Amino acid sequence: MNETKKKVIIWGVDDYNVLGLCRQFAKSDFELLFIAYRGNANCATVSKYCTNFVEALTIEDGYNYLMTHCANTKDKAVLINSNDLIAEFIDEHSIELKKYFTITGTTKPGTVKKYDDKGAMGKLAEDIGFLVPQTKRCNWNTNISDVKFPCILKPCHQTAGKYNEFKFKVCTTPTQLKNTLRFVRHDSEFLLQQYIPKEKDILIYGARMMDGKTCLAGALIRDRFCGTGESSHGVITANIPKCVNTEHIAQFLERIDYYGLFSVEYGMVKNEAYFFEVNLRNDGTSHFFFQAGANIPLAWAYSSLGLDYSKIKTVVDGDSYYMDEIYDIQNVKEGKISKEQWEKEKSEATVFKYYDKEDLAPYEAMLKIKNRKLFMGSFVAKYRLYIVWFLDKIGFKRK
Repeated sequence: MNETKKKVIIWGVDDYNVLGLCRQFAKSDFELLFIAYRGNANCATVSKYCTNFVEALTIEDGYNYLMTHCANTKDKAVLINSNDLIAEFIDEHSIELKKYFTITGTTKPGTVKKYDDKGAMGKLAEDIGFLVPQTKRCNWNTNISDVKFPCILKPCHQTAGKYNEFKFKVCTTPTQLKNTLRFVRHDSEFLLQQYIPKEKDILIYGARMMDGKTCLAGALIRDRFCGTGESSHGVITANIPKCVNTEHIAQFLERIDYYGLFSVEYGMVKNEAYFFEVNLRNDGTSHFFFQAGANIPLAWAYSSLGLDYSKIKTVVDGDSYYMDEIYDIQNVKEGKISKEQWEKEKSEATVFKYYDKEDLAPYEAMLKIKNRKLFMGSFVAKYRLYIVWFLDKIGFKRK
């Protein structure tokens, strides 16, 4: 890599999160390197802006590549991650990595892993003043006689080498909850939470800069999801809903002494915002906010190097409509919205997940695998608990 230019190293999965980061740094004065965790999946790596990448199938492979080929005490590169396990690894190895890179993380190694646990995260959020759903920790043999239904079951954390049994599971009866717990690992921990009948999701994206300032790009208010399990429509706005207390966000980050990119997710019911989680890494929606006028990752890169970031826009312009241009159409096919409504909303949208008229290859690549991804998403969502149980039985280990 050219030693005269500032450098950004993006370490993550080859997905739309990294694609967005590549586009956000594409026209900046940074040179990019992408370390593709778990290999090349033809999303970010086919972008015209991803001109320099290497594959690292494991986190240890990525770390070894960094320390062997990229470590430089004089001209430190900015290391940005987009994956929870990588974020935890970087934070745990921060003392060594900080010699050669500027990193996202905390001042005390291991803190990110501690607060990636949804139980610890929720407890701190509640102490600060967030509105948190009623919660208790749960494992395979927890007494559930006091549980109110419906309820929601969430893994407390992600474990290297293992697939989580599910992202979340809504249980409407004691029998359904008991049957779910029958198939989970005996060492798995979950949160058993009050079910929130959310009307919309709210996601706040931002960064806590090295000067201690918490910059918020705005809010993504999501009103529709699709067959992949991800949001597919919403509005991005600088006007963060009043039910979200932004001071609580700043206090959370200050309490754990975190610096870097993050997002906070809520479920909105009438005029209340229930805290769901904080993501202590770059969020996959970052390029939505970029398309709406804010470039938080670039501002963070400047801040982490001790440079003036005041001329980089960190707040979005007005309101912009977002649509997943590939998968949202499924809501028409499933009868959730009319074709007329969808066409109207598509014409209003200016923010997209993959599409960029100047960089079409990622959109075209994702369009080719649309049906396969929808089928697999639906299949895995329905049977994941049993698939993971079977993989454990045969001794399968995730890379």
